[in-house]
Amino acid sequence: PKTRDLPRNTPEGGDPARALIGDPRNDENAIVSQLQGIFLRFHNAVADHLGGTTPFADVQRLVRWHYQYAILHDFLPTIVGPDMVFEVLPHLKSGKSIHVDKPQLRFFHWRNAPFMPVEFSVAAYRFGHSMIRPFYRLNPTVQFPIFTADGTLDLRAFGQFPPNWAIDWRLFFPIRDSAPASGPERVQPAYKIDTSLVNPLGKLPDNVAKDIKSLAHRNLLRGLRMGLPSGQTVARHMGFAPIPDDKLRIGKATEEDAAGNPTLVSLSPQFKDNAPLWYYVLAEAQQAFKKDDTPIHLGRVGGRIVTEVFAGLLLGDKHSYLAQDPEWRPLKAFRRKEKFGIAELILAATGKLA
Repeated sequence: PKTRDLPRNTPEGGDPARALIGDPRNDENAIVSQLQGIFLRFHNAVADHLGGTTPFADVQRLVRWHYQYAILHDFLPTIVGPDMVFEVLPHLKSGKSIHVDKPQLRFFHWRNAPFMPVEFSVAAYRFGHSMIRPFYRLNPTVQFPIFTADGTLDLRAFGQFPPNWAIDWRLFFPIRDSAPASGPERVQPAYKIDTSLVNPLGKLPDNVAKDIKSLAHRNLLRGLRMGLPSGQTVARHMGFAPIPDDKLRIGKATEEDAAGNPTLVSLSPQFKDNAPLWYYVLAEAQQAFKKDDTPIHLGRVGGRIVTEVFAGLLLGDKHSYLAQDPEWRPLKAFRRKEKFGIAELILAATGKLA
């Protein structure tokens, strides 16, 4: 109920039902598109809360600050683990001023302005490719694969959605106090970070990839062409002991598959002590696997790169809350039990935050 599509327009001779947003990629699939819509609605919720006379720039600033806060306090702890976040931003654990417990950016340095390092954009931050599921339920009655060969009845977007495609965000985030463990209304967890990708990502359709159809192949080739160092080289530079070759395996982090996963060097001997950085980041996280219910975070190399880049970009942005007002907290009306993360942002945007 009350779910809204993105604002759209069909200019003469233009793309049908083109989303009126800054980055067209945010309309690439049904999930990302509707999440973009959530952020638009969150902006409106902030504006309504502050009152109609509040300048647009003030609303814009608060929307950004809430998102930045959710990144540091919800997203990063989920992906890299709280300990890694506290290593880089110790003030979040101690409760002291950021000027007393200062940020520990050991590797991410810039001369004039922050930038996005290629080790982050081409390797470490592509960890999410291993977490994608082959199918998603948008709501309890509608489920689609991420891709199909002919592009019909899958999650691809760039156009208006049927009304019954409205997303029930309870199936994606911990919004409810309790949820069923099985059935069409359970939460769909992301897959573990490991050295496997689901089958649709190995056979990308023509309108997604013209030549190389495997997403893994594309990631590895991009890293090679951009001259990325190996995972072992990066680990040594960061002062971490590299993972031995006999522990770098390829396959799913499941009890059924783990024992039979082959080593990287058994398949490709040229990668002896020379694993591609993107693969290494995935394999490093996979070292934590013991049983199917084992939580997995990024490891020392991948986690440090991801955390330092997010923290560094926020610290280097003179408009961020971390730079302007590091003691700032989200609006009390938008917190739930004093917590604010993506689930609370969604609840505030949809008017369901009690």
